[in-house]
Amino acid sequence: MKSVIEKSLNFNKMIKVNFDGGNLTSDSGLLLYKEFDEKIGLSQSIQETLQVKDPVDHREHTNHDVVIQKIYQHISGYHTDDNADELKHDPMFTAILDKKQLASQPTLSRLNQKFDKETMKQLQRVNQQLNRRVQTIQPSDHFVFDLDSANFTTCGHQYGTDYNAHYQTNGYHPLVLFDGLTGDCIKAVLRAGNVYTSRNVVSFVGPVIKDYEKMNPSATIAVRGDSGFAVPKLYELCEEHEIKYAIRLKSNKRLTSMAQDI
Repeated sequence: MKSVIEKSLNFNKMIKVNFDGGNLTSDSGLLLYKEFDEKIGLSQSIQETLQVKDPVDHREHTNHDVVIQKIYQHISGYHTDDNADELKHDPMFTAILDKKQLASQPTLSRLNQKFDKETMKQLQRVNQQLNRRVQTIQPSDHFVFDLDSANFTTCGHQYGTDYNAHYQTNGYHPLVLFDGLTGDCIKAVLRAGNVYTSRNVVSFVGPVIKDYEKMNPSATIAVRGDSGFAVPKLYELCEEHEIKYAIRLKSNKRLTSMAQDI
């Protein structure tokens, strides 16, 4: 029987995995995420792409460093900015983020106020770069684009928050796109809480279809959606690009009459 005595990690040879005790952490699984991060270049893409409009020069915790910290906190289940204070000296977080201490809650919350539409477009470009790199590593010949919307409940007077009759809450109504075969998030956009499900769906998914057609011209692409996306312009987009689509229709007398024989 063999046992692991000590092992180094590729992204940082100074980090050793052993069973000698020392500083303890309950988030050692982040090491695997960090290795994957280095493989696909997530943190590198954020550092190269993200340019936040901020007149202050933050030397210790730059804006892209704060975004990366937010991502790793979310991965570990620490979804609020307040969690940053609890994790300030956690040995795992400080090691993988190469920090003596993490950015505090006020620093994370400050960045939220600096985000604008251009910042969100930059983050979408980062996600687009990652999807391309994943396809380079492990190409796929089939893509199922699952369109959906969701309700993000808000607890204040944030810009864009509004009442949504379907969910019967105040919040945002973001539009999201996932690959149904892999579960990968392909694209997401934040919208006001009171917009209808299909609002701007063609301009949302259209560039993605074109991008994936260029990436793999021979791939089979299909679009799926619920009845909220049953709009002619989306049908026309799919037929223009000769891709398959399955979109649910709400039951009505006309539809029932036409389907009677079937």
